[in-house]
Amino acid sequence: MDLMLIIFTVSILVLSLGAVYRKMQEIFLTEPLLAMIAGLLMGPYYLDLIKLNGFENLKVLEMTCEFTIAMALMATALRIPKNFFLKNIQTQSIVVVMGMLLMWLSSSGILYLIFSDFSIAECLLLGGIITPTDPVLASTIVSGNKAEKNLPGRLRKTISFESGVNDGLAFPIVFFSLFLLTNSSFPVNKWLTQTLLYETVLCAILAFVAGLIAGKIMHKANNKGIMTTKAVLPFSLGLAFALLSGFNLLGMNGILAVFIGGLGFNRSISGNEDIEEERVQEIMERITLIPAFFIFGLIIPLNEWISLGWSGILMVILILLFRRIPGIFLLKPFLPQFQGKRADVLMLGWFGPIGVAALYYATLSSEKASFHEAWVIPGLMVFVSTLLHGCTSLPLGKLYYKYTSKE
Repeated sequence: MDLMLIIFTVSILVLSLGAVYRKMQEIFLTEPLLAMIAGLLMGPYYLDLIKLNGFENLKVLEMTCEFTIAMALMATALRIPKNFFLKNIQTQSIVVVMGMLLMWLSSSGILYLIFSDFSIAECLLLGGIITPTDPVLASTIVSGNKAEKNLPGRLRKTISFESGVNDGLAFPIVFFSLFLLTNSSFPVNKWLTQTLLYETVLCAILAFVAGLIAGKIMHKANNKGIMTTKAVLPFSLGLAFALLSGFNLLGMNGILAVFIGGLGFNRSISGNEDIEEERVQEIMERITLIPAFFIFGLIIPLNEWISLGWSGILMVILILLFRRIPGIFLLKPFLPQFQGKRADVLMLGWFGPIGVAALYYATLSSEKASFHEAWVIPGLMVFVSTLLHGCTSLPLGKLYYKYTSKE
């Protein structure tokens, strides 16, 4: 893989899209979509300007996605108000936990019906990979002046919180499916004690405490005048990468640690620091959007998608329509934050984009399970989701605003 050419191209994209960023907020073309298209054009299917080297590409994409998710999750955690979860604990808990389980089972069921050659374990793995909603794509939907004008805070914050926390909570789901697929008998004790309790529950507790401590350190340093606002960005980035790498070294869920640690960090900082953190998260989001989607565009398995034929088209349609929307409506009676708000529930049901988190779990799973379709099929869903959710974010937001303003 020609790394220098990739870095150069990504840099040009960042500069070019940054120059017209305000204008882009007024149209339905998003940065992830444009970066993905640029990668596709420069890859082997069209201009063939960047040479690729087989399986190594997936490892590069996996690492890029992991660091991209870390920055996006920290940015998302800093965007959410401090007491948002506690004030809306029933709605947020049900959307995250039950919503994830329903998305997992519905996606797996659709895949099992369409692809008769796949086993139940393989379908559960594929369904688990595309379960998490993506914070990178979600940020293009819920942030910016247009989103703030068209969508109410309760909806934007719910999408942000869900997309942040379920990236990490997809970890036990994906590994449940991996254990089921790669073992002759399911290792119940290993999954419960290691994956669920140690790598997820204990990880979340320790990460929250670590975030609280980091926030207090920054707050005290700021009060004593030994820290300037110029240090806020490197401090936040450093914390994100420290949580990701530190908890990975402990054999824990680094992705979950970044988001939960970010919530703890956000809880410890003061009102004035919040203002600086809002600017930081905007910068961080811009940094995260382009590289992962450009590399994904470079290495998409276009020929393998075409070989899926009508099965691939049917899969895309059914998963987009039934992966999430029916489940959210099924949960509506138990969501006090959205009672009597049918339009909110419909928007929440549609805007559950599949993105970088799915790419990360896809590359990880295809290696661990030696199951190439774990990359091919989720990759197709990411491509379509980036296209459709990106293109519909602004028009549907305007339609929502027009509809609800009459009520």
